[in-house]
Amino acid sequence: MQRPPFLAWILLWVLGSYQALTLLIQDLTKPDLGIMIGRDFSNMWTAGRMALSGDGAYAFDVDSFRLALLDQAHILSLQNFSYPPHALLIDASFALPPYWPALALWSAFGAIAFILAARPYLPRGFPPLLAALTPAATICLWDGQFGLVIGALWLVAYRFADRRPVQAGLAAAAMTIKPHLGLLVAALLVTRRRALVSAILATAALVVLSGLLFGWYSWAAFLFETTRGQADILTRTDEQFYFRMMPTMMPAVGGGWPGIAAQAASAMFACTQMWRLRHLPPMQLAFPAATATFLILPYAFNYDMTVVALGFAVLLFGRWGELSWDEKAVLAMAFLAPQLTFVSTLIAPAALVLALHVQCRRLLKGQDGDAAAGDEIAAAHEG
Repeated sequence: MQRPPFLAWILLWVLGSYQALTLLIQDLTKPDLGIMIGRDFSNMWTAGRMALSGDGAYAFDVDSFRLALLDQAHILSLQNFSYPPHALLIDASFALPPYWPALALWSAFGAIAFILAARPYLPRGFPPLLAALTPAATICLWDGQFGLVIGALWLVAYRFADRRPVQAGLAAAAMTIKPHLGLLVAALLVTRRRALVSAILATAALVVLSGLLFGWYSWAAFLFETTRGQADILTRTDEQFYFRMMPTMMPAVGGGWPGIAAQAASAMFACTQMWRLRHLPPMQLAFPAATATFLILPYAFNYDMTVVALGFAVLLFGRWGELSWDEKAVLAMAFLAPQLTFVSTLIAPAALVLALHVQCRRLLKGQDGDAAAGDEIAAAHEG
């Protein structure tokens, strides 16, 4: 079976790591600009330290959190803790060591978890290590974000949705530390009763446990204060660095009705494409559903696109000889989309629209007996 030319394949991955390397070099050579390495992990680590000291509820008070951030991580920044209270359970685990060893452990944990979860989806000959070195993954490692862990849970949920529904439900429950990213996982489980029940029960247990450990005030603060603050992010009109890390349609077009209309059109297109694939097995849906998620959501970031980027790489690697040149170009552009947000916010959502169409077209051809991306994935998994 024809594979991508070696030099073209290497070039794609070199280009894919460019932005993360640039940001890393800037952090190391220009510390006066403010160290950004693991910046989002500093939120998790600081909140975890507060939880360990019995002050977990105060992580949701912005002023208290920023004072703790300065005291614990020595960072003076307008940051806040934006995760639901049960995220403190994992944050506290990684807050036990000092900051830099904790960041190293967190990065290794995320990379290993994602590689292990991705292995059943990889075509024969695809190096598993590359799963944790896509453009989204490298940005995630630079930022210390949840992207690799959430991506691993996504892949587990789709892999086990039919075969081991309880495990799929538990993975979905764990994804609620970033609940918006599990939108299409929830849709997948709706028609799978055992998986849905296990997801609901496990989520309820996490909510109750976190409420008992960190106080019910933490949930009230998250639901009424934190979510309002995060929603405000999308409506700001001044230039913000995080806009350059959002691959979604609304920030690309702008606030107001034009942005809302563009986001609605993007979401409608994604839902239409997924409806066409509704009869396919969950494992074949994992990658296009991940792509669709970032066309449906107005609020999402490039470091969370770990499954999305891997899906494009898998399709390019596994079906290179069957793809037309325009399909290859679209998939390569979409693969690089997590870092192209830094160049232009409009490129990423446009590339995702085109790439989702390619993914769906190839899967539907496979359903009709022609070659498709999902066939080799299933064969490799059975082997």
